[in-house]
Amino acid sequence: MSAVPTIALLEVLDRDDHVKHYLPIAAWPVTAGRALDNDIVLDDAYIAAHHFRVDADESGVFVQVGETINGLRADDRLLASGERVNVGDVPLRLEVGDSHLCLRLAHHALPPEQPLRKPGSFWAAAGPTIAAAVAVLAVLLFTTWLDADPDDSTRALGASLLTMVVGAAVWCAGWSLVSKIFTRRSHFWWHVRVMLLGVLAIDLAGAALHLIAFSFSLPAASDFTFVFVYALVAVMLYFHVLGVEPRKPSRIKAAAVGMFVAGTVLSLWFNQQNRDQLGEELYMSHLFPPALRVAKPQDTATFVKGLAALKPTLDDKARKRESGDDGETDEE
Repeated sequence: MSAVPTIALLEVLDRDDHVKHYLPIAAWPVTAGRALDNDIVLDDAYIAAHHFRVDADESGVFVQVGETINGLRADDRLLASGERVNVGDVPLRLEVGDSHLCLRLAHHALPPEQPLRKPGSFWAAAGPTIAAAVAVLAVLLFTTWLDADPDDSTRALGASLLTMVVGAAVWCAGWSLVSKIFTRRSHFWWHVRVMLLGVLAIDLAGAALHLIAFSFSLPAASDFTFVFVYALVAVMLYFHVLGVEPRKPSRIKAAAVGMFVAGTVLSLWFNQQNRDQLGEELYMSHLFPPALRVAKPQDTATFVKGLAALKPTLDDKARKRESGDDGETDEE
């Protein structure tokens, strides 16, 4: 005795698109809702007793919305009670209340099998991560050595190293835990690589912009370094979140861009309020070897002549101080 052929599958998905359970369909129509007389029962408070049915006619297979106040969403198209949508050449995604479903017909083509990412050796898997870690460590230790007092350099290097290791471990462990909760995989090394490459990019971008400002006498490159840092942080967060929610890259990109714009605008506003300028630095504070200087030096006369433009501003501040407009009063 031959089995009844399956003409479609109605799958109930979790948030990660894994199939929780499914209904093999051998004949039309098929009904879905909370009532027990449906072919597939959905335990969801936002779903009606007979929420929708799947049927077929001369136009093909279609989904018909039943008596419901919430309707349903079919491939991002919202359908109200009584409306219908035909199933095309690809599986139809349905959002019903808080439930996610997928209707697959027998003639729908399957997506190709995805290869498992299995590196050929340990070094193929860990090599890029180790290289990034060594680069970040070298940059950290070098900058710490430059900033520390020679008599206290050993303790400063040890404290910086311990802070970096503990901070990186906590950061990556937190992201891995979130990934494990939502995707069933920790993606630990993914988050480690994202963190290392992000930190390295931020360090290199800052050094490059400060060098450009010094070499070409472009203080704006140093003043607005924070804009590039915010952009790199937004990119780093985008890839971190992508390991948690890989199905919605466009929304993650929009959120990352929004964070970058908000952070930049707030920083510009605070700089204007606190320093009367949009830039972050009052003066160029990063010095490099003179051999890297490309801009031509100014002679003393030209430099002093350029200072004349500051006279009206300084005179205005002096008058305000004398009149007490700056909040200070002169006491005899």
